[in-house]
Amino acid sequence: MHADAVEALKEKLATRFRQLQEQQGVSGVDLEKRTTHDRKNVSAIRNRGRLPTRDILRAYDREFGTGSELTDLGDRIRAAQKALRLDRMARAAGVDTSEPPRAQSDEEVNSTDRRQVMELGALSALALSTQQRMDAAVADTTLDELEADADEIARIYGSAPHASLLPEVGGRWRQVRDILDGPVTPLARSRVTTLGGQFSYFLGRLAFNVGDMRSARRFAGLGARYSAEVGDPVLILSIAALRSSVAYWQQDYHKALALLRAVTDVSDPYMDARVAAYEARTYAALGDAPAARAALDRMDATAGAFTPRPGSTPVGPAGVAMFRAGVALTLQDGGAAREWAPLAVSSYQQRGGDYSVEEAQHATLMLALTHLAGPSPEPEEAARLAASVLTARMAPTHTTAGKIRRIGQSFTADHQRLPAVVTFTEAYRALPAGSAVR
Repeated sequence: MHADAVEALKEKLATRFRQLQEQQGVSGVDLEKRTTHDRKNVSAIRNRGRLPTRDILRAYDREFGTGSELTDLGDRIRAAQKALRLDRMARAAGVDTSEPPRAQSDEEVNSTDRRQVMELGALSALALSTQQRMDAAVADTTLDELEADADEIARIYGSAPHASLLPEVGGRWRQVRDILDGPVTPLARSRVTTLGGQFSYFLGRLAFNVGDMRSARRFAGLGARYSAEVGDPVLILSIAALRSSVAYWQQDYHKALALLRAVTDVSDPYMDARVAAYEARTYAALGDAPAARAALDRMDATAGAFTPRPGSTPVGPAGVAMFRAGVALTLQDGGAAREWAPLAVSSYQQRGGDYSVEEAQHATLMLALTHLAGPSPEPEEAARLAASVLTARMAPTHTTAGKIRRIGQSFTADHQRLPAVVTFTEAYRALPAGSAVR
């Protein structure tokens, strides 16, 4: 449907453009002289080829005296193209399909894991070598499309199976890397460098979520090079948060905190609450309850509803409740955990601006852990909640798998005889080895 819409709109633009040229007796050569834009753009419009940039269409509107007619048609074409790409990405990721997912066999899972490892290994090796090529030039030819792709990936990234997005993200990262081998204009340099940082971040996060910490560090290191050049605060803070997460989930809490403290001079409303939340969980892991609660208060003060951008997921009301519940569990504050964990789950169910499947699963697992804490545990309810994550369409990430293992290791011998716990235990023991337990 979206493909038909794109072609119909391109035909409408082509027909109207030809009509205007005939009415005003203007050739492609004339338009090139009057607007300074290459006549190839005229040919592309007339033949339904590559859509020129918005600035070029605006120049043609001025020349023809058509207000914003051509520019608006171009915007509609771009919107239809974005919807088409999003549909393709969603289908590739297995999102919103009507058929229930088929259970994969052990052989299929192992084969998929091997392919992911090989793909990540190849990409991360390129990431390492690319750090030596940062001064290469770039041609400003496809940046509009790449920026649109980065925005689309940001919208779907936290809720689609990450392994399915690897070809999409990796392909665009390779494209940016190839652009860096060509000539560059000063205006394009900042844009392509930002894109390099964004796609490096996405790949680093993907590697982190499948437990490939070496590749995660490589991509984060490359992303840090890009972000230092352009000075984009969202990118700088997102990469710092990723690096801190790698250290945190490897239980190197002092390093995790140091990586966050290293960017205290950088601030952006989109990221400030996320950084404060990561500080809070790290202080809690270090046993510094006052510092953890102070960081939570900073998180509260800066949280808000934001449209997803290339980088970390924003922290809104649901995220605030999730991080408060997690810190409370770490500090063994059962009362606060019982207050915040149910609120986190219900808030994510509303699917607000900070919703992602991954963090909603974290909230569910925190509620399960809450049911196991205190003098009157509810093991069957904990097992039911944890099992709902195990059987979800989006497979557990490295970190959610870690929480599932923590839950599985919390059941006592008496709990192990309960039917719901038995069912959960059989499923969780099939998880890949090596997931963290914090």
